[in-house]
Amino acid sequence: MTDADARLKALLQADAPPAMDAYFRLAVFERMEERAAVLKLVLVVGVGVAATVATAMLSPALTRYFAPGAMLIAGSVFAGAATVWGVAQMRRPI
Repeated sequence: MTDADARLKALLQADAPPAMDAYFRLAVFERMEERAAVLKLVLVVGVGVAATVATAMLSPALTRYFAPGAMLIAGSVFAGAATVWGVAQMRRPI
């Protein structure tokens, strides 16, 4: 191998990327965590909206069977249960 080849090889090896780029791996993991957190948030908000709509739609039908005060308590319990479930989902590791 000539001197020029050795210099060219050394120059090309100097620009070579590191074997393992820790910052790149960290950025990829961060993006994965952000995506998972957004999906969890969408799930929790969707369940909350569905619980609210279901309570609003069932309220007129159920007031025939229950007193209005009982429906208020039932709606509060239902919303509380959905909130507890949502908080548990958000705290659960991926």
